[in-house]
Amino acid sequence: MTNPDETTQFKKGLLELAVLKLVAQKPLYGYDIITQLEKAGLPVVQGTLYPLLTRLRKDELVSYSWEESPKGPPRKYYEITPKGQQYLDSQVLEWQKIQKSMNILFQS
Repeated sequence: MTNPDETTQFKKGLLELAVLKLVAQKPLYGYDIITQLEKAGLPVVQGTLYPLLTRLRKDELVSYSWEESPKGPPRKYYEITPKGQQYLDSQVLEWQKIQKSMNILFQS
């Protein structure tokens, strides 16, 4: 039986990569990121996402800009920086290596 805490920790480890991938495709605001992650089967709460976005910004992997919203207050849109894109590219390569290794292990 899977321990929910272990599953949560595993998903949190992948969250950074998933968020960077999403904001590399186009600028998104927080709620959009949460929605896209849910659609991909990686549900996340605001209390997890926003601290991650703050850390990514401090690490200069993402930047943000305020944009007017037709439905309410301005929204903070996040986008990947050149440094963030380099980091994402390197992490995707690492993920592919890990995925390949795990596939080999699970097939034997």
